[in-house]
Amino acid sequence: MLKLLATLSISLLILGGCAGKFEYKQPQAPKSVQNTITINKSKDIVWKKIIPQLGSSFFVINNLDKDSGFINISYSGDPEKYIDCGSISSFVQNARGKRNYNFPASSEYQEFETMINGNYLQFQRSMKLDGRINIVIQTIDEENTLVSINAKYIVTKNITVVNTSNHTQKVSDTISFNTNGSDSFPKGGTKCYSTGKLEKDILNLLNFD
Repeated sequence: MLKLLATLSISLLILGGCAGKFEYKQPQAPKSVQNTITINKSKDIVWKKIIPQLGSSFFVINNLDKDSGFINISYSGDPEKYIDCGSISSFVQNARGKRNYNFPASSEYQEFETMINGNYLQFQRSMKLDGRINIVIQTIDEENTLVSINAKYIVTKNITVVNTSNHTQKVSDTISFNTNGSDSFPKGGTKCYSTGKLEKDILNLLNFD
């Protein structure tokens, strides 16, 4: 299949030429993430509320200690839900016609074509997020409890590139950052921020309304 695609691509380049444009737009830095909340309930009530809520959600409870009020959970999956890595757009035109690609750079999976430095390339691009989250539940007084969420985002980007000579190159990189943080991949410069939705989703489990 790859040899067929390469042969077809070369034929199209010869017959009709190829033009294109690739653009990456970095995300805007988000506002500070709210990762703490004061709840007008005792620590015991808050604990009894959050444990079954976490257990019935898609978060995985790794360990917990009621006396210290510490809970460690994890998330693994689609990064687009919880991080912003900007956007990617690509335009290609040849004998097959015009193709436009526009997608979030945090998309879990995307196939697209592009032109870079005059070279026609086919991309398979995937992103994965592994989140490690610490929840700390602390007593303020008998009727008030402070809940703090601190997350570590581990983002892996895998890219497979095929050129017109059927040469395949694979690149894999991983970055990490914490709540209210960001980091950039060394190859391609993709920059990612935490959006705060992960922390918000956890805090929403403590809705006592």
